[in-house]
Amino acid sequence: MLGVLPHLDRPFEYALTPQTAQAEPGMRVRVRFAGRDADGVMVGRTHTPDTDRPLAPVTRLVSDDVVLAPQMLRMCEDLAAHCGGSVADVLRLALPPRHARAERADRQAEEREAQTSDTADDAEITADHAARTALIQRYTGLSALLTRAGAPEGPVPRAAAMLEPADAWTQLAAAAVAALPADRGALLIAPDQRDVQRLASALTVAGIDHEQLASADGPEKRYRAFRRILRGRSRIVIGNRSAAFAPVQNLSLIICWDEADDLLIEPRAPYPHIRDILQLRSHHERAALLLLAASPSIEVRRLIATGQLVDLPPAPAPRDTTRPRITAMDDYLRAREGASGRSRLPRAAHDLLRRALPHGPVLVQVPRSGYVPAIACTFCGTRARCPECAAPLGISGHGGHLLCGVCGRRDDAYECPECHRRTVRALVTGSVRTAEELRRAFPDTPLAIAGGAHGPLDDTDVPDHGIVVATPGAEPAPPGRYAAALLLDADAMLARAAFDADVEAVRRWSNAIALVRSAEDGGEVLVVGTATLPAVRHLVAHRSQVFPDRVLDDRRALDLPPFTRVGEIRGDRHAVTTFLQMAAIPDGATMFGPVPTADTEDEQRAVVRIDASRGRELAASLRAAVATRSARKMPGRLRARLDPPDVF
Repeated sequence: MLGVLPHLDRPFEYALTPQTAQAEPGMRVRVRFAGRDADGVMVGRTHTPDTDRPLAPVTRLVSDDVVLAPQMLRMCEDLAAHCGGSVADVLRLALPPRHARAERADRQAEEREAQTSDTADDAEITADHAARTALIQRYTGLSALLTRAGAPEGPVPRAAAMLEPADAWTQLAAAAVAALPADRGALLIAPDQRDVQRLASALTVAGIDHEQLASADGPEKRYRAFRRILRGRSRIVIGNRSAAFAPVQNLSLIICWDEADDLLIEPRAPYPHIRDILQLRSHHERAALLLLAASPSIEVRRLIATGQLVDLPPAPAPRDTTRPRITAMDDYLRAREGASGRSRLPRAAHDLLRRALPHGPVLVQVPRSGYVPAIACTFCGTRARCPECAAPLGISGHGGHLLCGVCGRRDDAYECPECHRRTVRALVTGSVRTAEELRRAFPDTPLAIAGGAHGPLDDTDVPDHGIVVATPGAEPAPPGRYAAALLLDADAMLARAAFDADVEAVRRWSNAIALVRSAEDGGEVLVVGTATLPAVRHLVAHRSQVFPDRVLDDRRALDLPPFTRVGEIRGDRHAVTTFLQMAAIPDGATMFGPVPTADTEDEQRAVVRIDASRGRELAASLRAAVATRSARKMPGRLRARLDPPDVF
């Protein structure tokens, strides 16, 4: 048995009774633990116990389903060691809670399937086989990877491909799955449910039977899907972060789209990243791994440089056939316009909208939702914050009042704490204000807002010749793609207070550009921002690796991830202090803090940094200190986490 508390993170021995003698490793059992009944998973059987003390009996065999295969257990143990967490926490992520009614219903369905003749016709394949083959051939080495997928011996292929904007990732993923033999399984991961639905549509069109495993499903539906996958009823599984542990039979290929999306970071302990989970599954189950993205992830570029992944570049092709025409508002364009060239919506943006709207919908991407979500003093530039909770103040609407977005406090008499002036200016203009300006400029054009308080906009609800104002990640994907895209406030996107702001901005822009038609079909993109910035220049350059290589060099020089691993210890002041005294931090690690956090003086935060090659040492030291703290029942609130996304 596996304990729950950190200091009990080890197997426990129990005796099998005649009633539970049929229990096998991987099955759920019921035992007496710490004076009460508890659920667990059997991890092994032995004839000779390790102790001479009497063993407590296994009270009940909960289910005869083997929910935890040996290779999955080894992967969970490896992941716990990598993240500095407990195996029990990883198993809670990997195994959904049992649902008895769902299990009974699926058993009945299994019996009916066994009685039904296996002569049903295969699903009709409507996708063009030649088109799928051509799409695979466009990426050098992809065909070889698919040929090696699931091979019982030899090196396991692991690769990454940066897709051309003209190539839909859903089509490429469907083509890769269709190339597998019928008896092999595949796991496909996407950041959010909309991406999963788009992938499901592409697989359906290709005639590929598949199973969705989504966290948004209720317990019963999710457990029925889990059990169908477990018994091999579905060999192709798609889902978001929660599907990473799906027990796919004969797993041969793993595909992940946009692994740098922060939605793919598990918010529960031990906080693993989908990239680490899939790499370990690929290692333990010998499954080929393919990471797809529209822009270069710095972590993936590092894995390619160290030989852990192979880069699959696209074959040479005319630029106009693979991407839209991308223009940045450089000094020449601004000077040609005059005063309006320095505005947020220059004349070039209006001209683009007028050219593109007769040919299809136009996407306008803005960094933030709301009206004016961030303001500052007009004179000294100090950001306006709420005097109650220190959250940023914003303007809720046209002629509206200053309002706190956290506590809701209305401030009618705001005064800058630095210069005591009362006038403010907008730092960021939100999607609602942008839509208001565009509605005045194009009164007869349909307009929709996606993201923020307006929620998502379905792909089929995009107006044919209308404007869609969306925040990053909320952009709908119309079937015929956008005729043009307008990327506003590029400088504001790059000014985000994070060490990876430029890389994240490129990722969000690239995902929006991938929704636009190619230049051959009239697709255009205008980036409104400082054209000389490296991140903006990267968008205009074709197939250039200058920007990611420069970022890698800078991070190597500054000892930033992915060249280092970082541990964050956050909690009550006394708890953090005693934890650092107790933890055996490896020699050569750099300690920052502890210092008070911005939230409260009673909370402190410390950061430990070490070379990436010694990351397991840091993980082991933090894991041991957490276990010691748990065993001693030390008071105070504390969280130790490795590789937090917002540490710098």
